[in-house]
Amino acid sequence: MAEKITVVGSYNTGFIIYVDRLPTKGETMPGRGFRMEHGGKGSNQAIQSSRLGCETTIVARVGRDVFGERALNKWRKENINTSHVVLDGENPTGAGLIIVGPAGDNIIAVDLGANMRLSREDVDNALDSIEDADVIVSQLEIPIDTALHSLRGRDADTILNPAPAHGIPPEKLKGINIITPNEVEIKTLAGHKPEENIDVTEIGLKYAKYVEYVIITLGEKGAVIIDKTGRKTQIPAPRVDAVDSTGAGDAFNGALAAALARGYAIEEAVEYACYAGAFLAARIKQGELVEALATARELEKFISDNGG
Repeated sequence: MAEKITVVGSYNTGFIIYVDRLPTKGETMPGRGFRMEHGGKGSNQAIQSSRLGCETTIVARVGRDVFGERALNKWRKENINTSHVVLDGENPTGAGLIIVGPAGDNIIAVDLGANMRLSREDVDNALDSIEDADVIVSQLEIPIDTALHSLRGRDADTILNPAPAHGIPPEKLKGINIITPNEVEIKTLAGHKPEENIDVTEIGLKYAKYVEYVIITLGEKGAVIIDKTGRKTQIPAPRVDAVDSTGAGDAFNGALAAALARGYAIEEAVEYACYAGAFLAARIKQGELVEALATARELEKFISDNGG
């Protein structure tokens, strides 16, 4: 029987136009290409865990519009249970408008739309999937209160990916097993500015007093695990030629959930997740994030080929 994961999170449609240079204020210019893609941290993480063979449910809100239907169709194609997706008749599906220049520089505007209406009641209505899950995952492209409510005090292992980051005192995270910020997000959680020169593991120690593990992702350097005793364990990432690190955090979190659901020890689970993030970073092409997420077979081969 497959391991069960419930993701409480977001979906956004990305509208991407490629241009020869970024437009100035008031300027209209022709594009040289257009893509529409599936996005949102919750959706990406659910797709990753499903592709790795887990029985995955998503709890989300999308608009009662063509983009909401598109999300549902994608999730069903990925074998994700959508019985707890709410179709919102008053708010549109979340959307991101992205103009990309030739060097990858961009201008982005995001409207989270129906995502920000995902409520505690929506979570409670999904209680069957939450109580039945081996691992529950949430992020912060939905209301913070909803994300925390979905995770606190559950019997399952729980993971909060605090992205995009907000200032959250460590005591508010009590009752959650794992948080997975990156180096910038852990600073923001603690109320520091991203550019401040601070040892992020020292911040992690403060948060580890209230959760089981703080896992700080470090990009090409892998990740560091900090536990309640203050022990720090560095997990290296495989050396790969990364094309683009966009979405690597989502691959990491989806794979971490899958590994924990299978009973991996925390160090093994984080190593597995680092490989999933590296696989995506090496494989992703411009605008093809979701399609670059690994299947179980692809990730097993990648681990074998890269010294795992």
